[in-house]
Amino acid sequence: MAAEPQTSNVSDIGLLRAAIDRAAAATEVTLAGHRPSSADDDSRPLAERLAEHTELSRQLGALRDRVALAEGRNEGPLALRAELATLLSFAGTLQADADRWRAAGEELEKELERQRASERKERQCRVVEREKLKGRRDALQSTILQTGSRMAQQYRGECRRTVPVFSLGEGLTVCSVSVSCPRRGLRFARLWLVTLTGSHDVLVRRE
Repeated sequence: MAAEPQTSNVSDIGLLRAAIDRAAAATEVTLAGHRPSSADDDSRPLAERLAEHTELSRQLGALRDRVALAEGRNEGPLALRAELATLLSFAGTLQADADRWRAAGEELEKELERQRASERKERQCRVVEREKLKGRRDALQSTILQTGSRMAQQYRGECRRTVPVFSLGEGLTVCSVSVSCPRRGLRFARLWLVTLTGSHDVLVRRE
């Protein structure tokens, strides 16, 4: 014997309601488990994801409100079944949108991590390069000072730092050294400059 239309409608309504609840619950889990924090990053992609999360959450709330309204109108099983069928389609679309939003977020996070790794590597390279420059600066300055000191001892003069000053990098400079010997007896006063060439080789130049 064929089922009564009223009984069939009630059965369909229960199935539709359960399907909507499953889709809504799955959407809620997706949104709750991957919600970006506004403090995570101030980049435009993450700001857009936060806005999309807000919109999907709004649509999820609207879906549940429409289900409650449909059930509260008391327009009969046939009208309720038709309304729930429409809402089930919306619930499925919303769940698919949430899944795509999650997948896009996972890909974005991978890209951001690649960028962060690249930036860390670049910073490490800059630190290594700066340490090399500091070592080069210290070696050059030490050579200039030692050369000037030996000459000052040899000619009984004095040495002091002077210009030109050479920059090897930000905050890394090498000073030239002047070596002066005053006039003594028949010997004329003499002045030398211990400095660097354009290729950063140490050079002693008579002034």
